[in-house]
Amino acid sequence: MRRRALTSVVVILLAALGTLGAPTAARAAPSPPAAEECESAGLAKAEVSASARLQHDDRTYTKVDTELSVEVPGDWALAPDLMLGEGSQRYITAMACLTMSEVGQQRRWSEWRTSKPRVSSKDGRVRVVDRAHSWVNRYGTSIDVGVWRLRVGADRWTMTLRPPPALAGARWKKVTVDPGSPGADSATPRPTAGVGATGLVWQPAEPSEAPEPRQTKQPTGGGSARTAVGGPPPDVSVSLIPPWQRSWSAQTNRLTVVALDRLGSLLWTAGISALLWFAARRYRSRFGAPTVEQDRALRNLGGWALTAVLLDVFIRADDLITRYGDRRGGFRLEEWLLLENTFAMAAIVVLLGFAKPSGRVWAASGVLAVPPFAVMTWPDGFARRPSSVEPADLGVLAVSSSCLLALALLGCAAATWRLAVDGGLLPPSRRFPGSRRVLRLRWAGPAVGAATLAVGVGFALTEERSWQRVSWLSSRADPVYGWEHRNDWFWELTWSVSNAQDWLLDDSWMITCVAMLAVLRTWRAPSTLSPFEDDADRLMFLTFFPVAVTLVPGGYFDNAALYVLSIPFCMFALYGAARAAGGRAVMVQLFERSGLPLYAARGPVARRALLRKARAYREIHAELRRLDQGLFGDVPPKRRNLERDLNDLHDWPASLWHAGPDRLPGRVSVVDAALALGPRDDWWANGSRGARFALVPGVPASVLAMWAWALRGEGWQDSLSYLYGIPDLVLALAFWMVGFVGAGFTLGALWRILPGRRGAAKAVPVALAFAVPIGIDVVGFWFTRESADGMALYVLVMLFVLTVTGIALDLDTFQGERRYWQSRLGLLLSVYQMRYYSLQMAYLIAQLVAMITIWEFFVEPDASPTKQLTTNR
Repeated sequence: MRRRALTSVVVILLAALGTLGAPTAARAAPSPPAAEECESAGLAKAEVSASARLQHDDRTYTKVDTELSVEVPGDWALAPDLMLGEGSQRYITAMACLTMSEVGQQRRWSEWRTSKPRVSSKDGRVRVVDRAHSWVNRYGTSIDVGVWRLRVGADRWTMTLRPPPALAGARWKKVTVDPGSPGADSATPRPTAGVGATGLVWQPAEPSEAPEPRQTKQPTGGGSARTAVGGPPPDVSVSLIPPWQRSWSAQTNRLTVVALDRLGSLLWTAGISALLWFAARRYRSRFGAPTVEQDRALRNLGGWALTAVLLDVFIRADDLITRYGDRRGGFRLEEWLLLENTFAMAAIVVLLGFAKPSGRVWAASGVLAVPPFAVMTWPDGFARRPSSVEPADLGVLAVSSSCLLALALLGCAAATWRLAVDGGLLPPSRRFPGSRRVLRLRWAGPAVGAATLAVGVGFALTEERSWQRVSWLSSRADPVYGWEHRNDWFWELTWSVSNAQDWLLDDSWMITCVAMLAVLRTWRAPSTLSPFEDDADRLMFLTFFPVAVTLVPGGYFDNAALYVLSIPFCMFALYGAARAAGGRAVMVQLFERSGLPLYAARGPVARRALLRKARAYREIHAELRRLDQGLFGDVPPKRRNLERDLNDLHDWPASLWHAGPDRLPGRVSVVDAALALGPRDDWWANGSRGARFALVPGVPASVLAMWAWALRGEGWQDSLSYLYGIPDLVLALAFWMVGFVGAGFTLGALWRILPGRRGAAKAVPVALAFAVPIGIDVVGFWFTRESADGMALYVLVMLFVLTVTGIALDLDTFQGERRYWQSRLGLLLSVYQMRYYSLQMAYLIAQLVAMITIWEFFVEPDASPTKQLTTNR
């Protein structure tokens, strides 16, 4: 059995190798065509316009939009080639003549296009419009985009025009630069006109013409008073002092900024782990010896808290060491491979050491560790220098990286399995009753192999797409192309050792959620009204909220330095939202005679009594409605008798805490009291039901949120630019699913202390706790001039999921009556009555309308493809 499992893993990894290790046929970029090859003399009558615009507001990084418009005469020798297909070598040569700025091979890593240049023909002339864009996300570098180069300094940026050599003799009619607010600091030569609030315009004149007086800048638009016929390209250079917010954002590659980002992530993990350790001490201080299940869950919690911190150290430290080494001259390839593989193997050892899987899983892990260990100990034999990369080298690196990814996936699965089994979160085994479930390799092996293959295919597709993007004007026949293509694959596969682990283990907080739920289940105080009544449960439950439910606020300038501050803020938001109107909760209302709160009578017996009374209450009200409408026969019941029966339903039998019969509060009906208890007998069971019900609306809600987060508008381009962008969409979907299910659990667990008589009202405080940190984040984004368009949609989607979950919990409270109704809708109408039912439906429809409105007019992700950039570029 073990041999079959290992064989399946190897077969799937070999399939991944076939995908990753075989880049497509050569498609490299030769030198841009020389002037003779471009027949530049035939471009003397070409008309050229160029523009560049910098957008600073409502985004993390400044976006640079450029446009080049070239209208070439029909008698230019290469003009017909522009009408050919984009894969034609003659098309590539002609387009390179019009768009490339330097002689020599080029790789425009920072240049992006939503589509290839638009080509059209009219009146014997061919017009080419090339639009390109980029983001200012690197400090101390030059960004080449279109025919422009932007030099990014610490406090000053300079935009210069770099016309293609073939267009040096063409007639340049108009050059426009809009540096954005607050405008240009200097510009040479002096512009001839202005456009808009900050745009500068140059309209070159023929060399033979006498220069006319310069026109003053027109802030409201317009151009020069004369009609320009075009001239040689001006040597345009515009210097600007960017807004300080965008200047800070552009410095993300500085070692200090990177260190702050990594430190912020580590402090967030360490802060959560510290809270878990402190909660564990509170559980240990309880009176009495813990059960075996409780002891296991608590030991697992402490062990995972330490493991999470170590994992965060391993996945952050290697990047800092690499960047520091680059400042000192860089690492040799052998040292680099040793560093990356050492940190990756250390993280896997920590994961598997915590998980303590079966012997077969350990054996499979040993087999998977052989290729990366061989590369780490003998790099000269398995990974040659990039200057002599062969397909075999790529295959070795692909196998090594795939094995490390499979080991990380297997470690995460084993750790999650241990936490779930020891905490009783998985149902007992049907095949072996009374035995603990074991992670079996015959199931885990193929699953891990399939996941590794899926990630590898996504990596290969994205990497090849990235190469085609930067080499789209390259000759397939140039031998240099094939070498550079393999070299690009070599470096990406080398970096994938750490990048894949960073991508995967960055979501290890999901395993932390499992550890917390296991402790809450085994250590909960069953006699308490909510998790807030017990000190240990309260701390654990409040820690669960920022980990599982909320969006972590404080990520300004794409930096995690302030993440740790979000932990107490999110915890206080939930506690405050639940307690702010806690006096209005049904369960804290007082009995009329004894003066005790209603929750004093909770329990299975009291719940069954309330459900019987609630059914009689609804039936009597139905009779009263029929009586008012004259729908009874010859002997209708007397209203007085029905009203007396309703009054008697408020009586409560005698108990240990009151000698005589008591009465429910006058403002609380028996239906209200029954709904306030929830569908189960304790807060954990109510929370579990809430999590299940949240799963149903959570699936479409997660798709919607993920689409707005990563796919809509520029988000799709951002996802495809990240080498793990395609599999990351799956993790993004899981991110939202965990958030919605966690919110449903929170709603159910706090059900009995939340204000409101119906589920839709009880959902509001939890949604408010989710929205308050987002609101603070929006204020921060306003200060940093970053986009917050999607935040309102996320809040509304969460409110919708919680509202549906609350209604489902109300319906589940009376699930025992389901057999008496033709549909759940009829039961729901009976529980809510017509007035409440109409209000709930109108409330849900209003939420849907609001979501559609925000989606249509406001949602647009702030995307910038920065994750895929590595130091070799």
